[in-house]
Amino acid sequence: MKGLQDIPRIGEKMAKRFEEHFGSEDAALEAILGGDIAGISEVEGVGQRYAISLVHEVRAQFEGVTMNDFLKTKEGVDIYERLLDIIKQFSHTKYAKDKLHVYIPYPESKRDKIEEVRTATAGYMETARIMGDNEDLLSLLSCIKTLECKCPVPKIRDRAILTTDSKQYQVAKQIYGELMDVQLVKGGGEFVDVARGYSHVVAADDKCMAFDLPEDIDPEFLMDVQKVDMWYMVPELEVAFFAKNLVSLESTIQMAQMLRASGIGFVGEIGDNDLEDLKSTLSLIDGSGDVKAGSDIAIDRLVLISDKVDECVSEVISGANTTLDSCLEQSKLTLSGQDMLKVMNGKIEIKDLLEKELYHSYNSVVKDAKARLVNELCLEKGELLLLESFFPEEISHPLEVQQEHLYAFKQQIANQIKRKKVQHKRNIAKALSRYHDIAQKMVREALDFDVGFSIGCFAREFDLQMPDLIESCGIAFEDATNLFIKTRHGSVVPIDYSVGGTTRDPDGSKSGVVLLSGVNSGGKTSMLELVAQCIILAHMGFPTPAKYLEIGLTEGFYYFGKSKGTLDAGAFETTLVDFSVVANNSPKIVLADELESITEPGASAKIIGGILEVLSENSNSMSIFVSHLSELILENTECPVRVDGIEASGLDKDLNLIVERTPRYNYVAKSTPELIVERLSRRSDGIEQEFYRKLKEKFQ
Repeated sequence: MKGLQDIPRIGEKMAKRFEEHFGSEDAALEAILGGDIAGISEVEGVGQRYAISLVHEVRAQFEGVTMNDFLKTKEGVDIYERLLDIIKQFSHTKYAKDKLHVYIPYPESKRDKIEEVRTATAGYMETARIMGDNEDLLSLLSCIKTLECKCPVPKIRDRAILTTDSKQYQVAKQIYGELMDVQLVKGGGEFVDVARGYSHVVAADDKCMAFDLPEDIDPEFLMDVQKVDMWYMVPELEVAFFAKNLVSLESTIQMAQMLRASGIGFVGEIGDNDLEDLKSTLSLIDGSGDVKAGSDIAIDRLVLISDKVDECVSEVISGANTTLDSCLEQSKLTLSGQDMLKVMNGKIEIKDLLEKELYHSYNSVVKDAKARLVNELCLEKGELLLLESFFPEEISHPLEVQQEHLYAFKQQIANQIKRKKVQHKRNIAKALSRYHDIAQKMVREALDFDVGFSIGCFAREFDLQMPDLIESCGIAFEDATNLFIKTRHGSVVPIDYSVGGTTRDPDGSKSGVVLLSGVNSGGKTSMLELVAQCIILAHMGFPTPAKYLEIGLTEGFYYFGKSKGTLDAGAFETTLVDFSVVANNSPKIVLADELESITEPGASAKIIGGILEVLSENSNSMSIFVSHLSELILENTECPVRVDGIEASGLDKDLNLIVERTPRYNYVAKSTPELIVERLSRRSDGIEQEFYRKLKEKFQ
């Protein structure tokens, strides 16, 4: 399989959707081959059912087997799907919930696949035993999702590449044009004019180094943008991938460290030191891709200045004016005769004399205000010059900051923050770039861990055990419980039973053809369901709901559910056609529930007797037929058939049937309808009770 279009049902348009969703054809193929049903379901025009069938088809090509090679009837598939629904309740991620569908029951000819799953599942059962109650682990798992590989960043508006070289311009435009502005300038003057529109400028040729640039223009010089790593020029691009998937990555790292601390191996390709390094680096960024507060002292200081400057200036101005008011109130102006003559002659104004008198006081107040701003904003030497023009040199009252210079100061600080962040992000992006591939593998392993862990937790919850695989055709179990009943009611009466050539064979007959008789509502159908559950789970390589179970693997499983009433001629014919498939000599297990309802009892007994004769001729088959016509069937068959019975002994104080759920071997159990009639009689009164009493007399 070389490409997506080699897969059935994927044409050119669908292949393009897969590539766009997963980022590349290889990534899409990896998702399909890896059974990422959750991810495939998110592709435009693809739903969960399509994704499941697509994965099954592809896996069938590689494994040479499909689910229906073992599950031969719709009822068998229904049991399988109901079992999956129970297991999925223990999944902590959507990925695991969906990927559980890749597990199918295999025929005996694919025993290597069954053994492979058994080995992996046994390990996860042990992991669930150790970690199944760890709420922190379960919480971390629920936070992990499939990584989003397409993490576009918005165009960077405050950074630009400037060059005087047309070739460099074309190269830079092709590589970075969608990510930031790239401009071709003609000389130093244009370079300065353009550069002032950005907080960070990269000069992309050596001619720019010869320009006479003012102090406020401080470009970064690079001779060849082609030779620079993408993480250096646009660190936001690398950081965006990790930021977008931050929760999943951090949760996976914590999970890995938790599992390793418990002696459970996880992602062996990355060592403990690298894991801690990645964790530390991720702690520097937030979900938006920005650097976190506290991750860089220089940036934090500048951000603090930016946040505090307006409030601080307001408070300092207020304090300075209070001081200036006090100086004015305490000041006295004494004019000498010479000054009076100058004023009278118009050679000097009173205002000039006042300013001269207050000059030292005003300068002192302004000096103190600047010192207070330096102290409270923690300004460094390079930033002190920015304060020089904050206040007017001429005396003014009240004292006010010059807004245009305050704005310039704030803009300068903002530009410094951006430049510092670029450098900080470069360091982060450089560190993260080496973990890009391993991060993806790590999260995939975490998600796949949840798939196996779900099975382990399922086994732990219901105390399931791995079955023993035997060579002969048969099944035997001890203390087995029907999972469908257990999930509904919590408690179930455990059952022991054996059919076929097992070590628990009750009479040494190794009988593989059994009729199960018994009381109405005694649990015959539930018993058949239990056997079906054990057969399907064992052929999936999963543990089974019994303290002990042994089973001989087989090629096909036929489960025929109870018919809804007597069938018409067409439906009757269809049923017989369905049963005709069991006539071949392949190893198989056949379970049938009250097949007699297909037609009248006499004819049903003959048909069932004939089917049992066919099955008995195949030494590699095993069958259990639930029926109320056991004696009549025995009269209509010549093959050896064992009849087991589930019997009721009466009613308890709550008028429920007292039933021995474990079948009694070689015993024809009556359906005891008289007990049902008695129960109805004891629960009614008046005319209804008299009706039931008369019916009861018929059984005496």
